[in-house]
Amino acid sequence: MKKLSILLLVVPFFLMGQDENTSMINNVTHIKVKMGHDAQFIEGVKNYKKCYAENGGTDTWNFWDRVQGTNSVYAVTDIMENWAGMDEGPDEASGKCRSIMMESIMPHMTDVNYMITTSMPEVSNDSNEPVSKVWVTYFRVSNGADFMSVVKAVSGEVKKAEGDERAYWYQVQGGSEKDADYLVAWPFEKFADLDEDRDGVWTVYSKAHGEEKTAEMRAKFNAAVDGSWSYIYTKNNDMSKAD
Repeated sequence: MKKLSILLLVVPFFLMGQDENTSMINNVTHIKVKMGHDAQFIEGVKNYKKCYAENGGTDTWNFWDRVQGTNSVYAVTDIMENWAGMDEGPDEASGKCRSIMMESIMPHMTDVNYMITTSMPEVSNDSNEPVSKVWVTYFRVSNGADFMSVVKAVSGEVKKAEGDERAYWYQVQGGSEKDADYLVAWPFEKFADLDEDRDGVWTVYSKAHGEEKTAEMRAKFNAAVDGSWSYIYTKNNDMSKAD
């Protein structure tokens, strides 16, 4: 089961290439680190990663630094092919490295939020190229049917115009009434990419359907959304385990 082993011991996005007809289960764990404890936390994760690899651990994960917001927050992502992966427990390697987690990682953490999502390949980019940065927007919705009808329509026009969708969509499985229902991740390689002058997705849709239809779709989308928020994440290769 591809789950970050240290978090299996603590509590029980982003990006992936995927077959256009196959949905995957994506675990996204947000970790808030105590103020002033970043260096100790990072060193603890690196030591755990080294111990886990030396003991033959085969699970992989990605560590992402969150750019905005309060405190130091990290997102850890990993993938399962299906729900049956949840039946598997920690492997032998994670057990051998448990002391590092208990002594060098947990004392520096103040909060952990565990999120399970499923990928939505029908409205997502098909690329499996690794990326170093991602802009993630979370949506809490009141009308999932209307919300997804607009997403599918707009994503379809982007694919027609550009050959593929721009982003990766995920549906959140469960959670509290304040949690997101969907999230979308836009990948980019460097911050300078955000300075590029590029048509927004609504502009792409408008060129195909006109301003009146676009205004109608935007109103439908906004009416379906209860709230949304965004963060930029940068991949931390030293804390990630790719193989």
